Amino acid sequence: MRDNPPPYRQPYLQPSQTQQNYSPFDYNQDGKVNFQDLKSVVKTTFDVNNDGAINLDDLTSAVLRRGNKSCSRCNKVLKKKSKYATGVCVECYRNPTDEERCTGEIADGSRCKRRMSDESSRGYCGIHMNKYKENTQ
Repeated sequence: MRDNPPPYRQPYLQPSQTQQNYSPFDYNQDGKVNFQDLKSVVKTTFDVNNDGAINLDDLTSAVLRRGNKSCSRCNKVLKKKSKYATGVCVECYRNPTDEERCTGEIADGSRCKRRMSDESSRGYCGIHMNKYKENTQ
């Protein structure tokens, strides 16, 4: 006959060794969900200028901060259906700065006016990457 092993017992932990599980709504982790938790969440979320008071200016800037995104270059409000993930508006995307322009040359010898590709290591646009057979790996 085989002896059965004793059943698994978790090791005993002293009360100071146990980890307390707090509610996700208990912001200050005092063991109670109360008005102080709500107050601290609202203060960290809506007090934009960190003056300790929540007023109309804080609320409007918090709503604007959440809602509309703006162009990083000209501060125009971006449309909902922006197809560019660059953070710039359509006009700024179509007219890149000199640092963002392709380094390739067009037929008349002047510099290409297209935006350089994110995949290019040499600073070419998609057309010049294919023309000069740049490896994108």
